[in-house]
This record gives sequence, structure tokens and C-alpha cells, in this order.
Amino acid sequence: MTENEERDDADLPAAGAVTVAFEKLFGGGRGVKRFARSRLRHVELGGGLVLIEQNPNKSSEWAELARAGRRVAWLMRDGRYLARVVDGEVTFLESQ
Repeated sequence: MTENEERDDADLPAAGAVTVAFEKLFGGGRGVKRFARSRLRHVELGGGLVLIEQNPNKSSEWAELARAGRRVAWLMRDGRYLARVVDGEVTFLESQ
């Protein structure tokens, strides 16, 4: 693990903050944006963190859940997946 990875992990928001952003993302609150190309919704949390809804058109198990009506989102920074949120339950992913 590099110094930057350790610092990034220390800068992760609390699960409660991610849950608030998740409810905003799926509840249509202020600050919810859409990517121009994919039209996926996302919320910026600050510090380079972005919570992005799962693309239901993909072929992953998470996309399958989204197609089935489950609410799935990913917390990302600089292209790295940091946490997964399914129906409000936050799971922080281990550093690679």
C-alpha cells in the first residue's frame, strides 16, 4: 500500500454521510447531477468523492440488482471504487 492509498482511506466519509448522499441520489434532492453521455445520476461529496448510481445496462450482478428495482450506487475517487451501497447499506471495499 502506498502513502497516497493510506491517506485516501483515511479521507473516506463516515457511512452515515454516504447514506445521506445515497438518499439524495435516489430521492432527487438538490445537487443531483447527470453525466451527459450515460445519463447516470451522481452526487459530488467533496474531496474528489462521487457517488454514482449503478448503470443497469451493464452485465454485472450489480446491474442485475438495479434492473430488478434495487437501488445500487458506488462511491468513487479518481476512478477507484471505494464503497458499494445497496438499498442504503454501505459496504466499504478493501484497498487493492
